Amino acid sequence: MRSIRRTGRNRSDVSHVRPRPERLAGRVRQRMGAAFGVAVVGAALVTGIAHPAAAAKADGCAGGGFSLVNLATGSAVVSGTAAGSVPVESLGDRFRVQGRYLQFDVRAVDFALFDYAFTGAPNPLDMTGGRFTPVFASKVPDHRGLTLTSGVTVELGAGDLVIQRTGPGLSMKIQAKDCAAGGVFQMEPERADGQRTRFVHTLAQAADPALTPFYFDNPNFRAHLGEFLGDGCTSVVNGPPGQFCVKVTTRTNIGNDFSPAFVARDSAQVAERVNQPDCTTASPVSPAVKHCGGVSVWDVASGGRMGFVTGEDAVEVANPPTNCVQDCQAQNRVRGRLAVLGFPFPVPAGSKLTPRVGEAALSALTPAPAPAAVPTVAAPPRVRSAVPGKRGAPVTATVTWRTPSADGGSRVTGYQVRALRIGPHGKVVSVRTSSRLGARVRARTMPLERGVYRFQVRAINAVGNSPWSSRSKAVRAR
Repeated sequence: MRSIRRTGRNRSDVSHVRPRPERLAGRVRQRMGAAFGVAVVGAALVTGIAHPAAAAKADGCAGGGFSLVNLATGSAVVSGTAAGSVPVESLGDRFRVQGRYLQFDVRAVDFALFDYAFTGAPNPLDMTGGRFTPVFASKVPDHRGLTLTSGVTVELGAGDLVIQRTGPGLSMKIQAKDCAAGGVFQMEPERADGQRTRFVHTLAQAADPALTPFYFDNPNFRAHLGEFLGDGCTSVVNGPPGQFCVKVTTRTNIGNDFSPAFVARDSAQVAERVNQPDCTTASPVSPAVKHCGGVSVWDVASGGRMGFVTGEDAVEVANPPTNCVQDCQAQNRVRGRLAVLGFPFPVPAGSKLTPRVGEAALSALTPAPAPAAVPTVAAPPRVRSAVPGKRGAPVTATVTWRTPSADGGSRVTGYQVRALRIGPHGKVVSVRTSSRLGARVRARTMPLERGVYRFQVRAINAVGNSPWSSRSKAVRAR
């Protein structure tokens, strides 16, 4: 692995690599260094170093901005700062999102993405070595027959992009920020049926083999597996775990054999990666990684997101993203207080995932769990009988009932009875309602004036009162 040293700029450098991007070499924040001293892992030295991440992020995005280009005509349909809806006919069946630092094509009917690449435009935080660097051949969602049919809603400005399109039962959104490193990219599916969407990511094949990206199991993370790292830790063994103290787990990254600064990873929110059973590292590791070298597969919840992060964000020891199913954002990590472990370059052959494409069958898309039932009021009880009181006793009538057919998901805690006095023409002329009765009560004798009555009963639970039951037969109180 690479040796790491401290610099006057408070950044980690690798001696044989250009100075600015090498901040990706393994580093742990100053307080962590104070707590643990210096940890040696193989030949890699992890030191306590601070880093002005916010300024670096701004530098990486300087001058960025997007245009939407009709590929058939080569003309920019939307550029600069814009907001509104664009007819899909103006963009074409497949259109390009062209930025200063990155570009990709979008298929209008399903918002599948193709030919995602970094342009290699000059920037102090460039990861590409100034070369056009392909990353993804495609990122394709399977909408299972649903299609997008609306115009394309577009928001452009300050290097940011949001495009969205809808169709019957389906919505897709793509968000991106045009940056040489550390930008934002995410795809967000939303289905009316609430079910998951399967995404298949296929890495690109470059004309120059050294620029062909590959997935690899990051050995820098393996070296710290199970340790707690971060500014909030007091112990690598016990943490304690928290926002700024995170337990290291395995990490699958994307790299290539050309640039020592290029690193990325898939980043998902409310999504699960689908294991690829015939793929793993070239050299066995435990726990094994069931992931192919050129393809990854994800099942994304409706309203979740399938993202992609680069640079320092890709090798930071951070907690998983919070669950979010609406307007999700990729930049929910806390910068400046978490450990960044970097990656070795060149990536060891044994850490690369192989084969590039698996042949074994994948598990089926699992249905989304049914949403938790929301309690409602109970169904109305069922009246069994209504009978007059005994002759010679005070004037009464008695009604009996059965429990409701359904409690609405909240147990019945009581009942109420009302007596409807019926006039000569069959209309209700007065109503008398009982106090609340207990949950076990199934009969009520009510003192009444002489006359004809019909009874109704309702059930009560924590949500409220059920509808009144259907009326009993008419009975003459006596």
